[in-house]
Order: sequence, then C-alpha cells, then structure tokens
Amino acid sequence: MNFVNLADNVFLVELPAELVNPDEKPILNATAPQKPGQKGSLLLDFTAVKFMNGMGAYQLVKLDVKARRRGQRLLAFGVNRHYRDVLHVTGLDQVITVCDSRAEAFTAAGITPDKQPSKDIESNPSFDVSFWAKPVVTLTVPEMPAQAINRNMQGRRVTGPVDGFGQLWQKTYRLMIDKPGLAPQKVIKVLKQNLPAFQPKYNRFYPSPAGIAPGEVVAIDSSTPGGPVSTGVLVLYADDVSFTFMTPQGHPESGFVTFSAFEENGKITAQIMGLARANDFVYEAAFRAVGSKMQVNIWKTVLTSLAGYLEVPADVTVEPVCIDKHLQWSQTGNVWYNAQIRTLFYMPFRRLGKSRNDTQTKGK
Repeated sequence: MNFVNLADNVFLVELPAELVNPDEKPILNATAPQKPGQKGSLLLDFTAVKFMNGMGAYQLVKLDVKARRRGQRLLAFGVNRHYRDVLHVTGLDQVITVCDSRAEAFTAAGITPDKQPSKDIESNPSFDVSFWAKPVVTLTVPEMPAQAINRNMQGRRVTGPVDGFGQLWQKTYRLMIDKPGLAPQKVIKVLKQNLPAFQPKYNRFYPSPAGIAPGEVVAIDSSTPGGPVSTGVLVLYADDVSFTFMTPQGHPESGFVTFSAFEENGKITAQIMGLARANDFVYEAAFRAVGSKMQVNIWKTVLTSLAGYLEVPADVTVEPVCIDKHLQWSQTGNVWYNAQIRTLFYMPFRRLGKSRNDTQTKGK
C-alpha cells in the first residue's frame, strides 16, 4: 500500500491487490493532516485491487468514520463494476464517493489539472466475484422450517454499520486451536455445517436450503429479557476460510459479523468479529442494559461449541473496542422496523392461528 501527499490534507492511497485486513490504522497514520482541522480528502485508488473479503469492508467502514472525524472525505476511482456492486450492497457507496476516472477524483479533491495524471490505468480483474452476494433492493426469503417464526426479513433492505443508530463497536472473539493436521478450511466447514447447533438454547438459526452461501439468508429467532425477536441475516460473503453476515432493517444491530479461520505461529485461530451499531434507540438502550452481555455469550458459546466438536480446550478471548461513540441521530426513524416490537405484536396472532389449526386437526 502506497501513500502520496498531493496537497494540504489531500492524500492518494494506492490500495493493495488484496483488501482483506480490517485494520484502518496504517492508512490513517500515513495520511495525518498537516494542519489539524483543515478539510481534506483521501483518494482511494482501487486499480490494483483484485481480491476483497468481508474484512476489507470493515477497514473501509472504520476508515470513513475516523477520516470524517478529522475532516477528510473518501473519494474512490479505478473501481470496476464488481467492486461498485460490493460498495453498493455493503452500503459503503453512501460514504465513499465513487468517481468514474482518476482525473474526476483529483478534481473533486481540488487538485489542479497540471498535477493530475494524463491517463487512467486499467483496473485488475477481480478474483472474488463468486464469493459476494449480489446487490438486491429487498430480501426474498425462501421456505423455512415450520417451527421458524420467520418474520421481519421478507421485503426488508439490508443495513450495514453506515445505517445504524447507536455507537459503533467492533467485538472480536478468538479461539486458539492447537491440533496438528487441522486446516482453516476444515474449521470454516465445521462452522458452516453446525452453526445452528452451536448456538445457545435461546438463539435459533435456520439457514435457507442452500446453506451458508453468498446471497442466501438465515432466519433467526431469539428469546431475550424484552421478549422474542424474529429476524435474520443475509450471507454477504462466503469462501472456504471465511463468511460474513449482514443484517436487515429491524435487526437489533446494523452491521456485519465475520467468521474466519487462519494459521498463525503454527496454530489455527477461529475468529468471530462483529462490526455494528444498534439499529435504533430502543435497541441501543437494550444493548447498554443487557443486550451486549447476551451477544457476547452467544458468540462465546459458538466458539466453545466449536472447541468441543474439535476436542480442543475452549479458551475463548473477547476484545471489544468502541470505534465511534457518537450516535447517528439521522437514523432515528429506524425504530419503525424494530423486529422485536413487531414480533411482540405478531406472536398473539401466531399462537391463535396455531391453536385453531390444532383444533381443526383434532376434529378430523
């Protein structure tokens, strides 16, 4: 990754071929404003990028949050059709201005024509096209098991960290696996096949028939101190060493959660990393009261269950970091789609319908 200081607080960031690291600090450290408080721009050159996963999206979300805090906006160029789709489905095109050419981006940043490049460089082909969900206007939910409540997903838009109301948190859960012969691909395969079984009893997952694959959905029914919640997630990204979920409107969180496995120092690390805001002010209050502890327990239980399946010690670590403490008051209207409120209103009708069906069955 290369950096060029073009003018006061205007920097060119030449992104690497693989955008797979969630750490935004190298970019921010290399593009610190020379004059604090001065407005500026970060020009993100996507020309060399040929592989991006869910963690790459994390980096761009956090980069936007922190760049805006110091007066820098994000402009991108060299973005091919595929990565335009990725920025759209993740919601990042709401905070990253995608320019059609390098010259357009430089002009938008206030760089004079004599300092602009004479021509554009052709973007690299993308190797991750089949791993990403395609942009959709609203979610379509296939038939789910009869026991699934299956509410608050059909017809909903997906929402990422850009769209949420509450504070932005990154929570990282890790399980170190010291088992010779085990590969990261095997760990992810086990997680994909057993994710519903690895949940705590109060959290029920119902993957669509095609399983955890790009563009598929997972219905989720949860029991909380505030009552039941029926919602779900979109499988945003999936390959053989990681997969990422993205939330729909009304979900308790607005954001991503990524499951990955990688080898480090001769050992495998299984990791779950969430990057999300509470979707509305009701959920924000609930998370501060008890919801955050419940969430931690969910993902610790998943990794503990994984350890039991693999027959290794369940030494799970948790690292929460507040990325942005500010509330996004422009998203106050998200409460209209609150899945918990809607589920609470729906459940009496569900029980009534089930009672009638049982009565009719007995009468036959």
